[in-house]
Amino acid sequence: MSTVYLHIGMPKTATTALQTFLPLNQKILNRQGFVYPDMPFHFDGIGIRRNGHFLTFWMRRKQHPEWKKGFEVVEKATRRYENIILSDENLWSRQRLKKFWKRVKKKIYRMNADIKVIVYLRRQDDQVESHWNQKVKSYKVHITKSFEDYMRDGGYDYMPFDYDKALDRIADRIGKENLIVRPFEKQQFVGGTIFSDFINALGLEYTDEYELPPYTANVRLPDNAVEIKRQVNHLFEGNDLYDFYSEAIVGAFGTGLLKERPRPKTSMFSPEQRAEFMKRYEEGNAYVAREYLGREDGVLFYDDPDALPQWKPDDREMMEDTVRILGGADVYLYEQQEEIRRQIQEIYDTLPFAAYRRLAGEKKP
Repeated sequence: MSTVYLHIGMPKTATTALQTFLPLNQKILNRQGFVYPDMPFHFDGIGIRRNGHFLTFWMRRKQHPEWKKGFEVVEKATRRYENIILSDENLWSRQRLKKFWKRVKKKIYRMNADIKVIVYLRRQDDQVESHWNQKVKSYKVHITKSFEDYMRDGGYDYMPFDYDKALDRIADRIGKENLIVRPFEKQQFVGGTIFSDFINALGLEYTDEYELPPYTANVRLPDNAVEIKRQVNHLFEGNDLYDFYSEAIVGAFGTGLLKERPRPKTSMFSPEQRAEFMKRYEEGNAYVAREYLGREDGVLFYDDPDALPQWKPDDREMMEDTVRILGGADVYLYEQQEEIRRQIQEIYDTLPFAAYRRLAGEKKP
């Protein structure tokens, strides 16, 4: 009998990094009876490695043939491998909907397979701050709200932050023994990384044989950078040029322009705001620690959030960071332009009449 592992997020817990890591180490996993299957379809705006995304369409499965095709891929995999891994961060919110687990279990059990769920939990204040950061950074959403406005308007309300209720709901559907809960904190990762911890969650031993992704996926912008990006978002609202320039800004950060000097990590929360926000989740987090991690002390997260100073808009390095990021974006755009010119020139030089044009003294493009 095979086992289908559903890695359901939550969002902003290195899911993109894991979805890069697993295909990269497919051969190693295969030798140990695991497979991270490729799907013969993809969805617009969704990474091709999110092989569990087809499960999010269960309510509209008649309109989405991928629902059926995805399970056909999984069933075929069960004939060859004992363990199949599916991953998609949107499942964390979609699984709350009525009959989700009933539909998924029915399909998996018909394959004569078991189901296990892996979920990573990020501390609620850190999660909401990271989510706001992502929305500011995103090409698609690019919000202009400050963190204070985002919190005041409840921009995070749709996310299931009552982890105790969410986990109990899953455990009630699939059995508590089939639910693997991991805190998303570096100091709690088995082996010190999200990759080694995930391999451990699968019941495997992490070794040096595993290859790490060559880049950091979906990197979070530091606080100065995200404020600069938020201000730029105001300039391009409704403008088709936004995607291109936004890519240039994020690309400039990715080149390491802000990594040359170490700087202390900051938080958008003040200590008072954080305490007020986290108070509503204290009891539920303690329950999760006791019931799902076996911790009698009821401590779910170990990091000390109050150790982070609050970010201030008058940060003394803001001007330097602004020049570096926007200057880097201009360099990025210039390099893109030069690449386009090079490609045009290659096309021009292949034209049969190009030589005659050059002899005639025409200027090249």
